Amino acid sequence: MAKMTFWNQLGFRAKVLLAMAAVVIPIIFILATYSYMHSKSLYETQMEKGLALENELVAEKVFSLFSGKGEVVKQIAELETVKRFAESEPSRENVTSNPDYAIINSFLTRVQEEDRALEFLWVTFLKNDFYIGDNGVVSDEFYRVNDRPWLSKATSTSNVSFSDLYIDYETGENTISVIYPIDRDGRRLGYVGADMYLEGIPPMINLFEAKDKHHILLSSSGQVLYDSQGMWSVFEGRNLLANDSKLIETDKGSYYVEIRGVDRTGWHLVSYANESIVTKPLSNYLTTLSFTWILAGLLILFFIGMSLRPLLRDVSTIDRHVKNMEKGTLLTNMNISRKDEVGMIAQSIEQMGSRLHYKIQEMDHQAKFDQLTNLPNRLSIDTKLNEWIENHSNENDIVAVTFMDLDHFKQINDSKGHAYGDSLLIQVADRIQQLIPESGYFGRFGGDEFIILLRAEKKNFFDIRSTLRDIHRTFMQPFILHDHTLYVTPSMGVSLFPTDAQSREQLIANADTALYKAKETGRNRVIFFNFEMKEVFEKQLMMEQGLREAMKNDQFMLHFQPQFSLGSNQTESLEALIRWKHPEWGMISPAEFIPIAESTGHIQAIGDWVMEAAIRQFKELQKAYPHVKRIAINVSALQLREPSFTGRLKELLNKHQLAPNFIELEITESLLIDGGEEMLMKLSNLKEMGVSIALDDFGTGYSSLNYLRLLPINRVKIDREFTWQVEGDPKVHAIVQSIIDLSHRLDFDVVAEGVETIGQLNQLKDWHVDVIQGYYFSRPLNQTSLEEFLRKESNPT
Repeated sequence: MAKMTFWNQLGFRAKVLLAMAAVVIPIIFILATYSYMHSKSLYETQMEKGLALENELVAEKVFSLFSGKGEVVKQIAELETVKRFAESEPSRENVTSNPDYAIINSFLTRVQEEDRALEFLWVTFLKNDFYIGDNGVVSDEFYRVNDRPWLSKATSTSNVSFSDLYIDYETGENTISVIYPIDRDGRRLGYVGADMYLEGIPPMINLFEAKDKHHILLSSSGQVLYDSQGMWSVFEGRNLLANDSKLIETDKGSYYVEIRGVDRTGWHLVSYANESIVTKPLSNYLTTLSFTWILAGLLILFFIGMSLRPLLRDVSTIDRHVKNMEKGTLLTNMNISRKDEVGMIAQSIEQMGSRLHYKIQEMDHQAKFDQLTNLPNRLSIDTKLNEWIENHSNENDIVAVTFMDLDHFKQINDSKGHAYGDSLLIQVADRIQQLIPESGYFGRFGGDEFIILLRAEKKNFFDIRSTLRDIHRTFMQPFILHDHTLYVTPSMGVSLFPTDAQSREQLIANADTALYKAKETGRNRVIFFNFEMKEVFEKQLMMEQGLREAMKNDQFMLHFQPQFSLGSNQTESLEALIRWKHPEWGMISPAEFIPIAESTGHIQAIGDWVMEAAIRQFKELQKAYPHVKRIAINVSALQLREPSFTGRLKELLNKHQLAPNFIELEITESLLIDGGEEMLMKLSNLKEMGVSIALDDFGTGYSSLNYLRLLPINRVKIDREFTWQVEGDPKVHAIVQSIIDLSHRLDFDVVAEGVETIGQLNQLKDWHVDVIQGYYFSRPLNQTSLEEFLRKESNPT
């Protein structure tokens, strides 16, 4: 009863404050506790992710160092000279008199001198138990292969192996060896090895060391290769799992620890960071959080009390004020001072009006300005350009609309992260804004695209060009992002009003077309729009649309170019070549539509059509002309990369009852660059089926002799660019002859493309080319002309 009397004696304001305090204080406590726990969880998660990422980077760095050396010793071990030398079983006493010794010693010495990370390169022989090394080193009589600490690992593998840390018996240095076996016909003849001293590892890992973050490198047997703080003895035995982070408490403190394997070495890299990296910021955060919430609580109660002071203001004044708000007048003062419920309502309405006013202003700003760069956004750009066009009254004035984006920005975003890209966009915006004249307008169109609006009299058009040149040149200076230096280049397309277009939409479209041209011609340049660009762009769009209709309306056809065997003096195979006959445009060269088909994804359907049509038509031809043994079909990287490609080929062969040995797929070296090991495996499977593989256009592009070793091919096609020059250019003469000789030594047939003269034919005959293809023998023929050609060939009389 006493409590009720006390409550009844309290005024309205006191009752509201007490009631609000009972609600606000628990809520504030709950929110503060949740904020702290959530923030701690975020800090710990971020720490673990950062530690894992850094550990992965260091592990990749270590693996890159050692895998590179592994590739060196592998290449040396697979040299024919080294295998032959090892197979000759030289002895320590007569090794230097062997003819191959000088070659191998010179090669080892050159490789060691070019790669300072390699302390010593050596070749050891199992038969006579000795080794030779770079710079003429030959082991003494006390050397024994069986005593070498790396032998057990090297013996158990036919690939690269990495030794544990050991002390070299001659130099006394802590050493790690990278070894690759010398095998011949299943026999182990010896090993090629590269020694690297342990002292080479710390400088590499030190780049990633920090005050509170450190690393430990362990060999496959648990030897410590690097531990700058001597902490492995503390962490060892703590049940650490690979690729997992955990918080470990030790006598020296608590640490976040993450362990990761180094690819194919058997080694492990441990990264650890002191828990204080998380707890220290959290401690400061907790202090700030507590103060903020207490202050917030006090402020809430304070404003509630203040709001109760002018209680129950005159209702008519409130009504008038609300009606003014309906008309759009939000910032008004009712001057209500009564301390009752009416006054509280009046003050709330005034506050609501004020907040609505500023919220509307904020929303208006957000609608017109980009939140990241604070530049005018697309809406503001469109509004400003429309305003300039509508107010254009002086015929001597000109407006330049420049569409600009950053070259390779997507790669920056993908590799560095969106926060990195956002920081770059902010710096780009700030730098360009300083170069825009007062009469200009600069905004962000979206993504990494910006719009620059400039205007001047025609006689001062040079000022516009000068401004654009200054903007372009400012990118010659690097951007500093997160303590890293980054160079970025812009591509810019410019459209002029009223010269190029009369409307905002067309001006921006023309500027975009000019930007596309700048990208197409090498990026990092300013290109002004012209109508020739528009015609090319529209032609490409028309051709893209035309490709959609070509498949539906059966506008594609196949031509076949005979391939003439110099051994049998008759056509041995045909190459299927696609042709597009458009009802309005006539014959369109594959060089025009194939790149568009690849960029738009139509190449899959077109390639499938070519494969089926070629198999079907060849089946019919082969019945009448059995001496034609093969049909060659060009396949693109996109087509071959499809998982269903091999199955589709088998399906077509079964459908048309054609054996795989009648099919030859022509590929280019770019397949290996794009597809790597997966593509090699697919080509090997196709070859095992019985399908022949031809390496097309050899001698151009990415040509590498290494591809002749790696690719599972049957024949090499010499590019026509070389064939056309075999008569007059001695350098081409030497290149082509070398390609032919090397291909034959690797048991590949050789096809020479583009043979057009008797001189070319006679020269290629002298070099023993197997097959000739070109206009001298026959142009590509449609099916009717091909049958006539083969009929005359079969019956020359």
